[in-house]
Amino acid sequence: MSSQHRVSRRKFIRDTAGAVIASGASIAAIEALSGCHSSPTAKQGQSSAATSSTSNSVRFTDITAAANLDFVQKNGTCERRYFCEQVSAGAALFDANSDGFLDIYFPQPKPIGVCKTAYKEPLKHRLYINDGHGRFTLKEDAFGGVDTDYGIAVAVGDFDNDGHADLYVCCYGKNKLFKNRGDGTFEDVTAKAGVGLEGFSTGAVWFDYDGDGHLDLFVARYCEWSVEKDDTCLNKDGKPDVCSPTHYLASTCVLYHNNGDGTFTDVTSKSGLGKIARRSLGIAAADFHNSGRLDLFVANDMGPNFLYRNLGGGKFEDVAPEEGVAMGQKPEPQANMGVAVGDYDEDGDLDVLVTTFSSEPYTLYRNEGTKYFTDVSVESGVAAATIPMLGFGTGFFDARNLGHLDLFFSNGHVNPYIESFDPTTKLKQPNQLLLNDGTGKFEWVRDALPADDIRIHKGACFGDIDNDGRVDVLVTASNDRPTLLHNDCPQKNWLMLQLTNKHGCCTPIGTRCTATIGGKRKMRVVLGGGSYAGDSDFRVHFGLGDVSTVESIEIQWLSGAKQVLNNIAANQILKVREPA
Repeated sequence: MSSQHRVSRRKFIRDTAGAVIASGASIAAIEALSGCHSSPTAKQGQSSAATSSTSNSVRFTDITAAANLDFVQKNGTCERRYFCEQVSAGAALFDANSDGFLDIYFPQPKPIGVCKTAYKEPLKHRLYINDGHGRFTLKEDAFGGVDTDYGIAVAVGDFDNDGHADLYVCCYGKNKLFKNRGDGTFEDVTAKAGVGLEGFSTGAVWFDYDGDGHLDLFVARYCEWSVEKDDTCLNKDGKPDVCSPTHYLASTCVLYHNNGDGTFTDVTSKSGLGKIARRSLGIAAADFHNSGRLDLFVANDMGPNFLYRNLGGGKFEDVAPEEGVAMGQKPEPQANMGVAVGDYDEDGDLDVLVTTFSSEPYTLYRNEGTKYFTDVSVESGVAAATIPMLGFGTGFFDARNLGHLDLFFSNGHVNPYIESFDPTTKLKQPNQLLLNDGTGKFEWVRDALPADDIRIHKGACFGDIDNDGRVDVLVTASNDRPTLLHNDCPQKNWLMLQLTNKHGCCTPIGTRCTATIGGKRKMRVVLGGGSYAGDSDFRVHFGLGDVSTVESIEIQWLSGAKQVLNNIAANQILKVREPA
């Protein structure tokens, strides 16, 4: 990637047998919340774009202003454009104060170098609290005045198993770890934890790679760039521009082992993850090989991707070349950026999609279940829809609650001069929603998203902000306001699972849930990372269509334990804890 590159209220609590019990009576209870309220008032002012018959009334409405997300996520730019501005910045949807509603965290790139004095007001990272009725309020005291360096990305995970999701913020400069106190305020524990990695970090993911019950931390880094090393190069028009990523040495990623006492140990070399330096961006932690251990997929810019297979014993091996996910159909590296993971073809294993540069189709890798992936970008319809685009954030999600995983892309170029020498693409681009027809084919529905939202988009996060059972989308944009897209698709039945493992971790990454719905099996996972520079709702979402009862749900916990629930009613959120 480079410009030089080409609300619902709690109704009752039930146990697994369906008996009504008192609130707080059992930590292993299954909690149900209603989702049958009307849409929030923030939906007013929906897009005027017509809805085609092809889209089946699929519509997402921009509710940003009504939701009170009235700020610009600056990229720190001024009269000089710095190299790192191309990758900033993402966001996260997560429940910061444990009230059952998704809140929003925005990392903030701070002015650097000659830009330090360009802003009258200091730029600070932000936490917005969801009131459950479609509005968000900035929590001024969330971090006790502690700021970050040039914030780019955030990883959400309950690293201390206290039931509250913590934040690891990736920066150019020094990264920060914020422990969640449970009330929407956070404590800076970076020094104690020993995870204040310095340099140019572009993303991170929490995952328990060794199965000891504690979330470990993988951090992606981009290249050996700094303000002091920043050079100016000439683009194809002979105009001054930032240099290509290849102008700077690539960096290695870092793996921290969670010691279980609030501290971490750097085990990068020991694990085998630090052998090769690449320009890493999007990351996802999941069990791609059905081994019961969590692997890592890393999208690398202008270099082959990594697929680190977890060998057990704390060791990883990059199997991307032999498993067919290092590069696309052309035998050359792509500008890989965002990552989507999901079982889009419903065969019981996890597929991968990677967003790329303009003139390069986004790449869809179908998992064949035999230690090999096939590039199906062309036959799936993904290639034709995405060739003119440059994508960052992405995700598989069931937009229509029909049981099929659709695709979303947040698009925007990085080169401000691109239109002068490439008439086939634009700097500011529309986002895209591609609908899955249930046979593995995707169709771009052009009128599903607001027609006027054409900007330099970056991160994309997915989650149900008002607990109405429909998955909404949050998109960030470079040096611009975010966009909160409310899902206004016709309501179908749904089910969500909010999981806690036996250690008390409220983000049990890697947990696999397989539901039997109308006689068909659908598999979803608690994904670690994914998309770009942020995290999405950790609740597991199933679209049910017209089915009112799920026959069974098999939960495969990372510990190896299996839990089966039977005859689950639709249109509720179930809170399930792994049996001790």
